[in-house]
Amino acid sequence: MKKIYVFLCFSLATISAQNSVLISYQRNFVRANLTEKLNILNDAATDPYASEFIGELYGFVLRFSLSEADLLADDADMIALTKAAAKGAGQTGHKDSAETLLKLCSLYSDSSVRVEILNALAITAQGNARVIGELNQLLDDQNSAFLTGMAPDYQAFQAGIAALGALGDESSYPVLFSIYSLPYPDVITEAARLALHHIRGDYEAFLADIIRNSPPHDKLKAFTLVVDNTPHGVQIPVASKNILAQTALDMALSADDPASYTLRYEAVRVLTGLGWTGASEAVVRHFYQVQTDYAHELAVKERLIEAIACLGAMRTPEAAQILAIQLGLFNSQAEQTGSFDEDILLATIGALGDIGDKIAFDYLFYVDFLSYSNGVKTAAKTALAKLKWQTW
Repeated sequence: MKKIYVFLCFSLATISAQNSVLISYQRNFVRANLTEKLNILNDAATDPYASEFIGELYGFVLRFSLSEADLLADDADMIALTKAAAKGAGQTGHKDSAETLLKLCSLYSDSSVRVEILNALAITAQGNARVIGELNQLLDDQNSAFLTGMAPDYQAFQAGIAALGALGDESSYPVLFSIYSLPYPDVITEAARLALHHIRGDYEAFLADIIRNSPPHDKLKAFTLVVDNTPHGVQIPVASKNILAQTALDMALSADDPASYTLRYEAVRVLTGLGWTGASEAVVRHFYQVQTDYAHELAVKERLIEAIACLGAMRTPEAAQILAIQLGLFNSQAEQTGSFDEDILLATIGALGDIGDKIAFDYLFYVDFLSYSNGVKTAAKTALAKLKWQTW
């Protein structure tokens, strides 16, 4: 019992000493002129007891900066003092300073101060839903201003984006995606992409919602995040990527605008690589749409070849039947007129070989009897060798 009493007395004495040191620095700070205040703060950081009180002192100085901002926000000494206090609050993780820092961010126009404040908020606002919400709104207001033609303070803006990424709150998804989708300079777009990847939330569900419910341009931008293979990108599981690519294709097929066209083709490339049969119905619709567009010179041949390859990647009976019928039509045209497009013909034959459905046998076999090139005939023989005759 005596030992406990001695320990408590020692602890209280230590706390009292630490409080005394803090109060002493606060008293000296208040009495000093503006130039000397920064020296006092720097001296405090080297005090033997600094680890016990310095965070509180940084908070005290930040409150002073806030109280004098109306008069001294443009003063060089005040700017230096505020930067030092903000940096210190961040380094010590002084969470009680978060709300003060956020208010200061709107009052100080100097870019270097705002960057230091936002860097500190990335640490001090951890878990503070109210501050994070206000920081989200601060960046969203900047987006609105940007749309009216007002350029932001790009250094501070980038620091704010990085802060939201470091804070990692799911509520920041919308504002970060808005930044990513707007025509900011590449450095800002890249900062938003990286920040999105650090958010702790259901990233796939967020992207799916945008692909389903947002305007075409945003759907396309969201899909670029689905297929993001850049360093530090989020690697979405294949099963989820399948569903997101199919969703993108479904949405794009129901629209008629340049962004939706691009989204369709991007989704088809992904689905071709994945070969997910669940997307077969949408891929068939896409094929017929591209075929019609190509016939009316609204799509280039490469798009039709891509659509054929995607059908082959589906490896479904429906895809095999459609491609076999197409080959039959090409054979009839070649037989009657002697004309054919070798690129499209080779793509069709190759896709039938990839599927391996025996329904294509007669059409592939007949190729050898027509006036096709040796390359086409060789491709048909290769496809024939891939046909599967087993029944289960």
